[in-house]
Amino acid sequence: MLRRLTYIAVFITELAFLRVPASAQENLVLRCQDRGVRKLEVSCSGSKIRIRPATPKTIVRKWKMMNKAALSSLGFSPVGSKRCLRKVRKGCAEVLPTPSPTPSPQPTATTVPTAVPGSFATSLTQYGVTFTFSQSTRYGQFVNGDYWVLGPVTIVAISPDFTGTRHGFEVNPASKVNQGFDSRAISFDAARVPLLPLQISTASSVVKSISVDPNASTCRPCLQTAAVLTVLMEVPPQEGALTFRPGYFGNSKTLFSAASLNLASIPALTPVASVPSLSSVATGLQRLQLDHQENWVGRYLHPVDNGPDYGSSIATRNNEALLRVMLNDSIEQKAPAITYLVQYGIDIWSMYQGGVRWPTNGGHTLGRLPVLAFAAVLLDNSQMKSAVQNVASTDFDETYGTYYSSTASKVIYGQTLASEMGYWDNLVRDNNSRTQRDPYGYIDGGYRPGGSYQYCCISQPYKGSALAIEMMATIKSIWPNPHLLTYAARWVSDGAHTQPDPCAPADGLCSGGTRNGLACTSANEDTACPGGLCELDWGHYGVTYGPNGSGGCILDTDPSDGTGRFPALHGTSADAGNYGSAFIDQMWLAHMP
Repeated sequence: MLRRLTYIAVFITELAFLRVPASAQENLVLRCQDRGVRKLEVSCSGSKIRIRPATPKTIVRKWKMMNKAALSSLGFSPVGSKRCLRKVRKGCAEVLPTPSPTPSPQPTATTVPTAVPGSFATSLTQYGVTFTFSQSTRYGQFVNGDYWVLGPVTIVAISPDFTGTRHGFEVNPASKVNQGFDSRAISFDAARVPLLPLQISTASSVVKSISVDPNASTCRPCLQTAAVLTVLMEVPPQEGALTFRPGYFGNSKTLFSAASLNLASIPALTPVASVPSLSSVATGLQRLQLDHQENWVGRYLHPVDNGPDYGSSIATRNNEALLRVMLNDSIEQKAPAITYLVQYGIDIWSMYQGGVRWPTNGGHTLGRLPVLAFAAVLLDNSQMKSAVQNVASTDFDETYGTYYSSTASKVIYGQTLASEMGYWDNLVRDNNSRTQRDPYGYIDGGYRPGGSYQYCCISQPYKGSALAIEMMATIKSIWPNPHLLTYAARWVSDGAHTQPDPCAPADGLCSGGTRNGLACTSANEDTACPGGLCELDWGHYGVTYGPNGSGGCILDTDPSDGTGRFPALHGTSADAGNYGSAFIDQMWLAHMP
């Protein structure tokens, strides 16, 4: 694994820290392997000698970048055993004066690792995507492993080649509607794909996709993977080792430092039985989270290798990741997952600043706001935190899918309300949106309370998001919608809310079965027609059920099947629903206040 946030853990877990006079001028770094088990980095740098853990894949590559002549003169080699370590210590002693007895300060989270000298390449490859340049170009890697190159730069090829309809790419994607990645996805515009060779002379993000089965006529999702190459106009601090990649969306390329993350704000909770591995969490978030095409059409552009395509699945993955890094593993162990979560939040921030929104629409738009909030508090960025705290209620699903009803004196479920007629049309004929609010504010909305989208796709992801927010005080302090937390607790303990409800149920007749042709209502539809089906009558709308003409509902005057539209559904489906997680369930039982 590339550098990522390993250095942050290094700051806290240095194995040795010896003081030497500041007059020493040598700057030598060596990475040793202790019997093939523990990788060590030993530095003779200015006034200090350090011995640190080192990530395995950096050993040979970084050795080649070091001052070979100077190291060789001291008898150093890039790998070895404890003998290597002894040579390093002896070599540093020969080069640097005798250590001073002055006590050394304790290392802190702002300690910076030794910079890696500049590297040059004519091409770079990541996740199957290769960028080729007109000449040898300086490059490096951000803390999450993505590449940057120093501009101005001319890109002469990006493989696999864009065919005119497949394997597209964009520079600084900026449209939340049109896209240049695959013609089978919604709103394809080939003009968004620049011609090659492409000269880039400003800070930019080049986002390249590889299409799923290019010969197939249909797909969802249509992308196999996506990668981003960032062009910078100056070398980032520490060659990018402690810098997050700027957000890929839009023209603004703000660099955020990983050196001063607010790691102390992450809790250290006691683990439960069903805990996903940190490596699986990190792998699930490592690649670019391409997510700027709004609403349900965005599913076509969620790359298969980069993560789930449906919002409810995205939310469950994100909630598990957030909760997993809140367990009591060391910062070193959690570093990669923390890195990718913060990077994801930075990308969401770039999209949000560019006008992308994730408004309520079934399960499609769940799970993004908690990640943005996590990044905001880890980066301790006032602009991001303020944006989360003051977000418009319609910008994210988590801020609009539940609401407090003064009529019911309770937080209830319902995403949007197109119209009073639309609500009844959905209830009776299953037309219009299945996630509409009760227009009178008495009961949970949707086609059937406790069922449909409330059950299939929304309530369990809400539970995970609410738990993650409750567990991390810094997130809860900026969370804009307390109703989500109240609703999740109610769903877990009590299920659907349908009582009290004075509104008359929709009525109709049984079709088939032993009561064919006899009366039935939405209140008893599951039991009134054995062997048949209750067919509700739209012709009775505004007559026996529906609006009363004065802004309220026609009242229920027949208590024989209970009072209200769905009295039998009250309290059903408690803590049930799809897109749940055994890990989240156990964390809820163990830690929810």
